[in-house]
Amino acid sequence: MGLQEDIERVEQHIREIEQRIERQRAVIAQAEENGLPTDGPSNFLWFLREALSLSRDHLARLLADEFRAGDSQ
Repeated sequence: MGLQEDIERVEQHIREIEQRIERQRAVIAQAEENGLPTDGPSNFLWFLREALSLSRDHLARLLADEFRAGDSQ
């Protein structure tokens, strides 16, 4: 797999995590409206945000690699 494919894969992963975060926020809002506990859903939201942060860091490293590769050509 080439660098560009890695970048595209990570970008897709980021989009998917962002969508999951939005769904999880809706789950939490619905639980709050219904007087249900939100500890579990909130913990999962934290996990998703951490995964998003790590994925963005990964993308930044890949883009830096791509930039350096372009400079050396």
